[in-house]
Amino acid sequence: MKINSIILENFRNYRNLELDFDESRNIIVGENAQGKTNLIEAIYLTAFARSFRTSNTADLISFGESSGRVSTYITSEDIEKNINILLRSDGKKMIKKDGKVIRKTTELLNNVVVIIFSPDDLRIIKDSPEKRRSFINRELSQMRPLYYDALKRYNDALKEKNALLKGYFNIKKKTFTRADNLSLNDLRSGASAEERSPYDNSRRFNEEMMDIYDRQLADAGYEIIRFRREFTEMLSSEAGEIMHKISGGRENLRIEYKTACDFVTGPEGREILFSQIFHNRDRDIYNGYASLGPHRDDIEFYINDRDARKYGSQGQQRTIALSLKLAEIRIAKQMLDEPPVLLLDDVLSELDLDRQRFLVSEIDDVQLFITSAELNDEVIRDLRGGTLFRIEDGTVTRVDKY
Repeated sequence: MKINSIILENFRNYRNLELDFDESRNIIVGENAQGKTNLIEAIYLTAFARSFRTSNTADLISFGESSGRVSTYITSEDIEKNINILLRSDGKKMIKKDGKVIRKTTELLNNVVVIIFSPDDLRIIKDSPEKRRSFINRELSQMRPLYYDALKRYNDALKEKNALLKGYFNIKKKTFTRADNLSLNDLRSGASAEERSPYDNSRRFNEEMMDIYDRQLADAGYEIIRFRREFTEMLSSEAGEIMHKISGGRENLRIEYKTACDFVTGPEGREILFSQIFHNRDRDIYNGYASLGPHRDDIEFYINDRDARKYGSQGQQRTIALSLKLAEIRIAKQMLDEPPVLLLDDVLSELDLDRQRFLVSEIDDVQLFITSAELNDEVIRDLRGGTLFRIEDGTVTRVDKY
C-alpha cells in the first residue's frame, strides 16, 4: 500500500497544496505549529474518514471557509485509487472512491491501512481502558471490516439500551439497596407505587425491547470478543518477540485480553453471552446503564510476569508501546499480504537514540511518513534514500532525495 499524492484545499492551514510522495520514506521537518501534524492528519483522514485529533469536522476546515477537501491517490494491490473527501462546516462529509459516492465506512476501510505512532501512544499502558479499547478498535476495524460491522451494530444497540434504561428509570441510590431490590417479576406483575419507589413510577419497563437489545448486544459482542482475543494473542506473540530483542533478552512481554464475559467459542457462545447479559439486567436497571460487555473490557501488559501498569518503569512502558507499533506492522502484513503505511508524528523525540534506530531498522519495507522539529544526524543517515519536506507556516518545500 502506498500514498502516491495528496491535494488539500482549505484543510487546516493549507489553503491549496499538492504533493507527490516518495514511495519509501517521507521526512517532514518544521517548527511546532507550522502544519506538520495537519499533513499527517489528512493522510489519516483518507484511511478512516475521521481525524485522530478532533471529532468535529468543522475544525478541519480553514478559518473563514465553508468547506474543505482532501483528495488522495493511493495504490493498493497494484491498483491506483482516488479517495476524495469533501468536508462541510455543518459537520457533514461526502466521500468518493474513484468518483463514486461511498455511503458506508466499511467501503472506505481497507483501501489503505495506516498505522499511526504519536506521543499519545507512549501512554497506552498508563491510560484508561477506554484508550486501550480504542487502540484495538482502530487497528482491527481497518484490517478486518467485519469487525467494524460488529462494532457498529454493538454500539448502536448499546446506545438504544442505555437510552431505555435512563429514560424509564429514576434511580434513587439513597434509598435503593440490594436488600429491597425490585425484581423483574415485580415489574411484570405491576407492583404498587410504594414498592416501585426506586424507579420512575410514571413509566413501565419495556422488557420486550430490552430483550431485543440484549440479543443484539450478545450477537455483536460475541464477534467483537472473538476478534479481540485473536488479535491480542497475535500482538502478544509479535510484540513479545520484539520486546525480547530490544531488551537484549532480559524482558519478556505478555499481553492479555480481559473480559468479565463468559466467552465460549462455537455455536453456543452467543447464547451463553446473552444469558449472562440477561442475568445482569437487574444490575443494569439499578445502575441506569449497561454494565457488562466488551465496551467494559481491557488489555493488560506484563513484563516478566509483573503488571507493567503498576510496576513498569517509564522506559519499559515506552518500549512496550514501541513493540506494539512494530507488532501491528507485522500483523498487518500477515492479514493483508502487503505492508501498511506508517505515520510517525513527532514521536522520535520521545524515544532515546537506541530505540529510534531500532524502530528505523524494522521498517525498511513500509512507506513511512515522519514528522519532527529536528532529526538526529545518525537517524537521518539511517533514513537515507527518501524525500525531505520542509514546512513553514503551511508552505511546503520539497527537497529531492537526500
